[in-house]
Amino acid sequence: MTNGSGIPPLSAGEKLARFITVERWVRADQTLRQDAFIPPKDLNFSVTRHLNSSEGQLWKIGQKVADAIAAKRNASLYGRADITVGRVLGLHLKTTAAPLHENPGHAQITGWPPDKPAQKSIAQQLAAIARYIPLPIVGHSDG
Repeated sequence: MTNGSGIPPLSAGEKLARFITVERWVRADQTLRQDAFIPPKDLNFSVTRHLNSSEGQLWKIGQKVADAIAAKRNASLYGRADITVGRVLGLHLKTTAAPLHENPGHAQITGWPPDKPAQKSIAQQLAAIARYIPLPIVGHSDG
């Protein structure tokens, strides 16, 4: 079943990617800081669904996201944080498909509490359970 756009609804086992566009969001040991998961003022936290995307397709989307952010402030693509919908739902948040023309897999994490300390607590939990995947270095070979 789809939502009319041909994109299926989110399922608990589905992976979401949070593109990491600020270097300080990643610690030296490759774990994530809570800042990578602090929601914006409108409490609509953007992520991208993996859907049937290849690794290359996901990184291309991530680069587009970083380029769009860079138009407003300094940003580069450093990697991504992968987390499943089920883990997000387990923190009493919601996930909603929010396809964009340039990113059909765009989704939002919503249902954030209004107070900053509670948002910070949830962001810490998301950072602790997300898997950080650094941007692959392209153009190098082993031979």
